Amino acid sequence: MKIGEVISASVSGGIDTKLELDNPEDLRVGYPIIVEGKRYDFYCLIQDIRNPPVGIVEQIAGSELGESVVPMISPGIHEGYGGQMFFSKALLKPIQLIDDKGELHEPETIPPYLSQVRMALKEDAQKIYQSTETTMPIGSLRGIPDFEIPLDFAILTEKPFAIFGRTGMGKTILCKVVCNSILAKDTASILLFDMHQEYGMYSKSDNSPGLKFFFPHKVEMFSLDPSNTEARPFVISPREITPSDIIVAFQDLSDPMADALYCLDRTKGDKDLITAILNATPDSDERIHAGALQALRRRIARMDRFDFVRDTSHDIFSHIITLIQAKRSIVLDFGKYGRDMTAYLFIANILARRLYDLYSEKEGLPRLVLFIEEAHKFLDPHIASYTILSTLARETRKFNLVLSLIDQRPSRIDDEVRSQLANRLILSLKEPNDITSALAGIPDRSAWEGVVGAIPARTVLAVGDAIRVPTVIEIMEYNTKSMRHFENMNMNSSDIDEISKNVDRIFE
Repeated sequence: MKIGEVISASVSGGIDTKLELDNPEDLRVGYPIIVEGKRYDFYCLIQDIRNPPVGIVEQIAGSELGESVVPMISPGIHEGYGGQMFFSKALLKPIQLIDDKGELHEPETIPPYLSQVRMALKEDAQKIYQSTETTMPIGSLRGIPDFEIPLDFAILTEKPFAIFGRTGMGKTILCKVVCNSILAKDTASILLFDMHQEYGMYSKSDNSPGLKFFFPHKVEMFSLDPSNTEARPFVISPREITPSDIIVAFQDLSDPMADALYCLDRTKGDKDLITAILNATPDSDERIHAGALQALRRRIARMDRFDFVRDTSHDIFSHIITLIQAKRSIVLDFGKYGRDMTAYLFIANILARRLYDLYSEKEGLPRLVLFIEEAHKFLDPHIASYTILSTLARETRKFNLVLSLIDQRPSRIDDEVRSQLANRLILSLKEPNDITSALAGIPDRSAWEGVVGAIPARTVLAVGDAIRVPTVIEIMEYNTKSMRHFENMNMNSSDIDEISKNVDRIFE
């Protein structure tokens, strides 16, 4: 369907189109559009839609004349928004050029004046996106609901990637789709910290299926909460704790407190660090200041309520590593600690540190994707030097250990860490600093800023080497119907039987 004609264009600034629609509300930012040039079809996305200033509108605005003059208010009387007096414009961002042989080219030129502009069809999109053995759909192309967009999960899990977006925009649903797809394609194992009990067998919030539901023999569940009897208990010894774990967990330690912490760690002897702090006394040369020590003790006292920190001879980390070596994935349920940010930061830092030590020393371990929510809590510039996660993000290619960041405040993540992200799945953001940071390093960043600021919930801009071109995607529904995307993929008959039982259980 023709929607307009080209009235101006530049390679750097995009293609300006005069629309011939009765109503500009028929278009949305991110819709795919084809501009029919003489040599190429220009595959574009709508970057912006606007009504240019019109003198007569300014004069009649607020008067009764508007009801008979402006076309949207009196449809059928006027020629609509494609007429000579009232018209809308759309700014298009060229993504790819398609020649008459169907071959793709980078957008290095512009179409002639008055080239016809139309909505892209499914056939046009099929020329851009190709499926392979390692691709899975994560949703449909915004503007063409029946065309699913494939993401290459083998490429996605090679390097660090991120899911950015405001609270309530669909980060958890997208993360579930991504995790299930990774497991379906067997491109990596997963270690995921389940703060709100969303990823195990069923989601606590809406009873939708989790990773264990779809992949019962690939996913193992552990829990910090002893009341969760369906998962294996996760218990660590105080001897596992290092100064960096405490600094990252509490986030607000002063420099004297951090100095005291490292001093006690060096001099603790056979004691664990917690016992060393509780038994310490200020020293005469003030390496351990009395005020800093007292403040440290108050922080440590908060950890008394952690049931999962106690003397144990069982090395839970070695057990988890054995499972990972067998290509199992791990969901760590936080249970009653789900709202305790200190517990999350504490455990996530310990596991990330142990994983880094192991993967950096030993070769041949299976690829593992470590999902980190609230990533800015670890990678804020004033904390990043204390956690292994920033090092992990920079050196991930060497170790087969890949970091996935999930966050609503990308502007608070260290610049160097963000620069290592090979793929970004960006949902709606509103803070200008967050939008700019989420898109940092992407060509034509300013052109995408308006798109990210305008897209609705459950819609994502996918950018990186796991997708052919930057694309606005409406995320698929996540429920038992989505089983069709995962079933019969790398599953044995017992997996399928287990899933069938779980489905029956849902509808009981």
